[in-house]
Amino acid sequence: MKTNETYDALYSTVARKLQKTTEKNSILTQKDIDDSLKEWKIVLDTTPPEFIRTALLMEEDADIERLEEQDWEGLKRTLEQEFVVKVDSGILIQGEQQKNRDKTWWTGKKQLVSDKYYINNYIEYSKNNLPVPVLDVIDEDTDVVMNNLSDPSGTDFSIRGMVVGHVQSGKTANYAALVCKAADAGYRFIVVIAGAQNNLRDQTQSRLEEVFVGLNAKGVGSLPGFDKSKMPIRLTSSEHDFKKQMVSAHSTTNFENNQNPILIVIKKHTTTLDHLLGWLNDAYPNKIDEPMLVIDDESDYASINTKKEEDPTTINRKIRALLRKFKKSAYVAYTATPFANIFIDHKAQHDEYGEDLFPADFIYALKAPNNYFGAEVIFGNNKDEYIIEIPEDEVTLEPETDEQTSELIPSDKYIIKHKKDYDVDFLPSSLYDAVNHFLLNISIRNLKKQRGKHNSMLIHISRFTDMHIQIKFLVKSYVDEVKEEVKAYGKMDSSKWKKYIGRLLETFQANLEGKVDFSFEQILSELVDVIHTVQIIDVHQKMKIKLQYRDDTQTNAIVIGGLSLSRGYTLEGLSISYFMRTTMYYDTLMQMGRWFGYRIGYQELCKIYMTEEMQQKFKYILSATEELIQRLEQMQIEQLTPEDFGLAVLQHPDSLVQVTARNKAKNADELFIEMDLSGTLKETSFISRKPAHIAENESLMKEFVQKIQSKYSYEVPFNGSYVWKNICHGDIDDFVQSYHFYPHDILGLKSRMPVAVIKQYLKDNLGDWDLVLYKGESKNEFVAGNVRVARQKRTVKVGKDTSNSAYYEFKKSQVARSKPEVIINPDEYKTKKASEIRPLMKNPVLFIHAMELIDASTGDPLAHAIALSFSFNGTGIGKKPTKVLINPVMKQELMDLVKGQSYEEDHEDE
Repeated sequence: MKTNETYDALYSTVARKLQKTTEKNSILTQKDIDDSLKEWKIVLDTTPPEFIRTALLMEEDADIERLEEQDWEGLKRTLEQEFVVKVDSGILIQGEQQKNRDKTWWTGKKQLVSDKYYINNYIEYSKNNLPVPVLDVIDEDTDVVMNNLSDPSGTDFSIRGMVVGHVQSGKTANYAALVCKAADAGYRFIVVIAGAQNNLRDQTQSRLEEVFVGLNAKGVGSLPGFDKSKMPIRLTSSEHDFKKQMVSAHSTTNFENNQNPILIVIKKHTTTLDHLLGWLNDAYPNKIDEPMLVIDDESDYASINTKKEEDPTTINRKIRALLRKFKKSAYVAYTATPFANIFIDHKAQHDEYGEDLFPADFIYALKAPNNYFGAEVIFGNNKDEYIIEIPEDEVTLEPETDEQTSELIPSDKYIIKHKKDYDVDFLPSSLYDAVNHFLLNISIRNLKKQRGKHNSMLIHISRFTDMHIQIKFLVKSYVDEVKEEVKAYGKMDSSKWKKYIGRLLETFQANLEGKVDFSFEQILSELVDVIHTVQIIDVHQKMKIKLQYRDDTQTNAIVIGGLSLSRGYTLEGLSISYFMRTTMYYDTLMQMGRWFGYRIGYQELCKIYMTEEMQQKFKYILSATEELIQRLEQMQIEQLTPEDFGLAVLQHPDSLVQVTARNKAKNADELFIEMDLSGTLKETSFISRKPAHIAENESLMKEFVQKIQSKYSYEVPFNGSYVWKNICHGDIDDFVQSYHFYPHDILGLKSRMPVAVIKQYLKDNLGDWDLVLYKGESKNEFVAGNVRVARQKRTVKVGKDTSNSAYYEFKKSQVARSKPEVIINPDEYKTKKASEIRPLMKNPVLFIHAMELIDASTGDPLAHAIALSFSFNGTGIGKKPTKVLINPVMKQELMDLVKGQSYEEDHEDE
């Protein structure tokens, strides 16, 4: 079917104009798009064809075709996803040494005198693919990272940093911009360690050649201002990794004979690192007095030392040896799953290889744009929109065997856990449904005027190459049969349709009918014309045909793979994923999620087929990652360093999933704590002394009380406090998530307030709450709208913790009065013990306390502050300890805490 030339030309024209608007204003709204499309609607309805062709830059003989209402809606949605993009700036944690460095050497000085040749080329060329707001944030983010490196013209330095992104969110675009700025600043030698698989290294090489090198007048090389004399020297290509013998003969690779930056993109492999180190050692026996930048992509993989520090693992020590070879070196680790990096011992040091790769100088967490198709979207509240569950009766973990004969018993289940030589003679029926879904998606995208855009399907159900080959054979056999039938009967009357078209219809009715603007007949008719282009490709080290997305034709590929598709590799136009792999590690699972990324114009077509168990694993990982980012945000506010990163990561309660491989977390320790909140009272017995926190909590509580007052009726018990009952869970959750807790004890081991656990409780339990605002005895009042109560007077100790963060601690760590729950139901609860009251309560209770704090040592008033108490209903029966993995920093904090408590106990009678 011929593409709608009017639609394509209109899209290109409007997109160009919107791009210019964003270049001027940086911000674009839905109204800008609506207004632009309304203008063009009038033009197309009232203007002669020859003028329309001129306005849309169309060929003289191009057809001017009518656009239906659904075409205009499709245009609007695609342009909104592409241009109405918001990105927040990232989170920066700086090391102690950074405080003594020039923190604006790049933005305040070097950038101002540089011609910014490489980064200007990058930005100008990238406008073809990225919205201006996204490029603006990449520019800002990489400025932050540059400021945290060192001026290459300065004295010797060794920088260790880490950039945390999201899976498939554009980390490559970020570090490509960093490479360009580093070259502009004067970094002479740039090494990108691009994953452990050839396909990822080749993909990264091609990307850098496009946006940095400009090879063969392509990419930035096609720009009018491209200067060939400034072209970076590349010692690797998209076909060849680094080999010592390939570069030794070229004099241009010597620093003395060349002033242009040298680029090397290598696979994270012992051999290539050996070649690189061997060449450098031969050419320069001593330390090299030139500035080097090393970017370690997927840095949580293979770079981590999983052995003892006396004898580091091979890749780890070779990266460290490379850094030590240069007097001026900057190492920037990029990862979306930073748990293993944070578990590195920050004190590790080797006489020969130097310090380990812990990001001691800075950690920078990137924020994803609002159009990012990430874990929160997929596994959040709308999971039914994107996930199709693989039925349990289709999978089993291990082959069933007859105990007497040890032979496999025939089973209609697909084996999810298998040995390398397991024979595959069938596929689950849900996989055939997924293939049908993908075929329909190709047609729908073409009908949506996305013809020419690549389409991919991922099948990831094994890590073994032999299995991939067998699965490819079965999938290809099925697709060949579908192709034959669709070509023969697809444009006939429905009475002529056969078996496979019937299956396509079933898939359409189950998953797409009513959700797309096209009938099954329209989709099938389009499929007849395009189904012959569908390829089935297995991606692994033995593959005969390489997966390639060409610029001159649409690729429609069903891609089967395992490890080669697990990290960093991008499947373009991915809409259907069939995922049946099993693993127990947070980082491995997240990296397997090739479905994360950007799905502009077709997000509603994206589906992931997976088991219920795997969905639960991803939801648990999402929660752990959110807590990690929250911890980084808090550290930024507290101006803490990476070495203060006291990280505790909750392990899955049933050990179904772990943070990272045990050898990567060799410096971490397991800690068992009781996490069941039922029947307990938890109080904010520690309060941050930061004035900003105190002020923000005060303001937050006023807004919260006014909101509750406007939505719910209240009771005023005998003591003048306020009680609201049956408060919606969402109102409580919003308040608790925004409240500034004491930040350095998320497990509550010191302060008795397990913040992380309470927030998890609010995610898991969606029932109503009761709310109490206590009246105190102070002459000072808390006022919020019509609500007025006297503040509660409480004496507090003033102190600092091991992170040097100031806090107030309530006397005896007690905030609420004895048996605070009595206020909910005085008649029934007054004569009972607290342990008897909580099992009887209908709802959990949040107590909010407007405090007047008094210095315990002097009796002087200190501040007004807001404290909280949580009383949880239930019996607490069946409590079970939860395992937590803690890094060396938190381990030291706990040891200091134990020592401090022991000292107090030994001296409490003095």
